Amino acid sequence: MVYSLAGKFCKKIGNCNYQLPIKITPYIPAIVCFVVAAAPAALADSPLTTTEFAVVYQDVDIVRHVTRRGLDQKVLKALSDPNVPHDVRAAIVNQIGWSNEPQQNAQLYLDYIARSRKTQPSNLKLTRLTSQEALALGYLLAMDNRFSLMSPIGGRGEVLQANALTLLDTAAAKAPDDFAVALIRSIVEAQTVFDAGPDNWCEVYHTVNSTVEEFPGDRNMRPEAVDIIMDYMNSYEPYCNSSGPS
Repeated sequence: MVYSLAGKFCKKIGNCNYQLPIKITPYIPAIVCFVVAAAPAALADSPLTTTEFAVVYQDVDIVRHVTRRGLDQKVLKALSDPNVPHDVRAAIVNQIGWSNEPQQNAQLYLDYIARSRKTQPSNLKLTRLTSQEALALGYLLAMDNRFSLMSPIGGRGEVLQANALTLLDTAAAKAPDDFAVALIRSIVEAQTVFDAGPDNWCEVYHTVNSTVEEFPGDRNMRPEAVDIIMDYMNSYEPYCNSSGPS
């Protein structure tokens, strides 16, 4: 079992006044043997499950609301609200998080989008989604399907058949200069690389690090959040050496 890394960052940012849920991830024994043999303990989690950057957005009312209420009507509305910054939107989804049990948060949000447009989910088109909707839906779906990222929500219709990366590609196309959108997309892409096995783990680092380097100045995400993400991603850089991690 591996504890979440996010808790240690409360000291780093100087704010330990709120309670952090400590998440323990159980693993099937066969997987444990593989992970322990293949990687240091710090890498025994994954890009989606370990980059818990919502810890530095606990001063934002809607993020705290998620902690208490989960994905309720107020949160669904905030995910679509163009006045909510993309980094806060990402923090909302990050706070909702993942689970070892089946969850259908993306389906719940897609149903909300359809209701708000007075239509059915099957009628929705990717091109008609806003950047806010595509970002939230793609990130939620990635959290829902962290073991099968190429899986769609399911059902008939263009959006229902889109997987997490397709949705995040849509968000990035609609907001090409948005750092928060690009960074979340890179984390999800890094998860697909991680799932391909240790021979590809150098690319986990490069996938996210290259996105950070593309936005050296204008970043619409708190620096502490980027630090949390890169603290984990940097753990994969040793795999870029020809001899592997020492």
